[in-house]
Amino acid sequence: MLIMSLKIGVVGAGLMGHGIAEMCAIAGYGVTLSDITDDILRKALEKIKWSLQNLAKKGGLKEDPERIVSRIRTSSNLKSLSDADYIIEAVKEDSNIKKELFGKLEAITDSNCVFATNTSTIPISELASSTKRADRFIGLHFFNPPALMPIVEIIRGDRTSDETLEKTRNLARSIGKDYVTVKKDVPGFLVNRLNDRVILESMSILEDGYRKEDLDSMVRFRLNFPMGMCELLDFVGIDTVFYAGQEMKKRGFDTRSSGILKKMVEAGKLGMKSGEGFYKYPKPNVYVRPNIMPSDGMYLVNPLRLISAAINEAAWLIRNDVASLEDIDKSMTLGMNWPEGPLKLADKFGIDVVVSVLEQRLIDSGETRFNVDPLLKEKVEKNELGKKSGNGFYSWKWDHTDFGAVKYTKIQDYGLITLNRPEKLNSLNEEEWETFRLALEKARDDNEIRCVVVTGEGRAFCGGDDIDMMSKWKSAVDAKKWMEKYATPLIDLLANYPKPLISAVNGIAFGGGCELNLLFDIVLASEKAVFATPEGLIGAMPPLATSYGTALVSRKMARYALTGDWITAQEAKQIGFVDVVVPHEQLTIVTAEFVDKIRRISPMAAAGVKSAVNLVRQGFADQAKFAAEELIRLASSEDFKEGQRAFLHKQKPEWTGK
Repeated sequence: MLIMSLKIGVVGAGLMGHGIAEMCAIAGYGVTLSDITDDILRKALEKIKWSLQNLAKKGGLKEDPERIVSRIRTSSNLKSLSDADYIIEAVKEDSNIKKELFGKLEAITDSNCVFATNTSTIPISELASSTKRADRFIGLHFFNPPALMPIVEIIRGDRTSDETLEKTRNLARSIGKDYVTVKKDVPGFLVNRLNDRVILESMSILEDGYRKEDLDSMVRFRLNFPMGMCELLDFVGIDTVFYAGQEMKKRGFDTRSSGILKKMVEAGKLGMKSGEGFYKYPKPNVYVRPNIMPSDGMYLVNPLRLISAAINEAAWLIRNDVASLEDIDKSMTLGMNWPEGPLKLADKFGIDVVVSVLEQRLIDSGETRFNVDPLLKEKVEKNELGKKSGNGFYSWKWDHTDFGAVKYTKIQDYGLITLNRPEKLNSLNEEEWETFRLALEKARDDNEIRCVVVTGEGRAFCGGDDIDMMSKWKSAVDAKKWMEKYATPLIDLLANYPKPLISAVNGIAFGGGCELNLLFDIVLASEKAVFATPEGLIGAMPPLATSYGTALVSRKMARYALTGDWITAQEAKQIGFVDVVVPHEQLTIVTAEFVDKIRRISPMAAAGVKSAVNLVRQGFADQAKFAAEELIRLASSEDFKEGQRAFLHKQKPEWTGK
């Protein structure tokens, strides 16, 4: 709502200043725009007119551009601001220049006039000290470009009054801006403080030898940030970022200078503005987006390493009552276009995992900025770990069912099934076959569940069928009963499952544990995962690998079925059995990322994809049935009995071919 009587002054007609003046005029305010020369003001007014004309062409204005411009008067004489009720300073980011300006404004304006500074790093209280109106002095930080960015930071100085705060909030609303409130005057406020943590850690990642392309593709295609870190630094200006960090450090913020950024500034490689930074550009101030593409290398860089320090800083801000949880996340989603704020990211990946990353970084670097904030420690102690426990910084839908051999957890809108016989490498006995199916049915019948993740407890995904169970088969009749009661119902359910299935293979996946992955839609594997279809070594055979596997994955599945050879995670990826291989410590992180990827598509589209994929699988159902009958036939053979006996007694089998 327009504060009708408010007369607004803007000092500084550069990119920020003329953008702020334009927004205020669009909102209906009379604005006086001031700078040191009439030529600067003339150019600023031309840019405002050009911007308004473009907005009008796009249908973004309710008024004629000329009428809006008529509400802006320009003057190179500060005294023209003597009747202003609210003055926004947007001059060079230099505390001495700003203090001198506010001293002059103090002398010519009414004592009730509010002074707002657009500083991004200089403490509000320090600037307010140049006036006698600390109670009517406030920070109002716009983001670049001010006309497009939907949010502002409102920062209280040590003595800013509630009245001044509320007047500033009303002004922000009236010009169409959302806002976050920084309740205490800390270096960097919210966005720059959190940004510094992420930027500095991104430089540490490069210092450790990772490629900038892998870092940037991780940020863009895994964290889904709008720009890679190096790409962003080039766009903003490497010198701008470097000196902002220096300013915050000088004022007590626990940070350090990046050697990489320092060398680039000294070499004049400032990014797009100089024509070269981390990437090269056609010429200075001509931006062409770097060609950053998804790659296997993006899985080498742990995204939690990049954002854990920012999460730690966010916890400090909450604990010290600098800003609310909601404002911290809002500042990064609206101010930096992150898809999620740092605290929601902490909940998504697990606060305990964040703490582990911070502890390791403290060991590796010795830097105090990695000291785990007490708020994070407290949450881990209370088992408030985020989505996986139902509570973290936020509350999440969560429900747990213990089926015994299988655990099922509903986490917001996806189901997590954990094979739970770690002492037996999660091998599949009758109970596990049955409870696995029950858990899948529970997830299938829950309309809120978008997808299902399957993993194993302990060091194995699944060691295959339990040999103790198989050794009790006395004839083909026993094998057939087992197949009809336990195996076939689960296999049919997986082959026709209506919701996306993700497998997170954390270790050993042998026999049936390997084969079941053929019926998943996405298979993610730890670099420590190992696969095999060694059934032939105990006188049996892999029915899914020899049917679905050879038909849908690779003819090489026949080789592994005939030899029992182990398959590394990377080799499984090469033959198309595994989709993504990741460092072991990132498996849960990447799984969460793929759950999010599925969330992004329409539920109906996902259902359509599943229907089509399942139809393809059904086309090979006869082959799978034939292979299952071959397994049943083998169960009555002497070789099958010998294979079970030899395995249980850890002896070499003596095959007779009967």
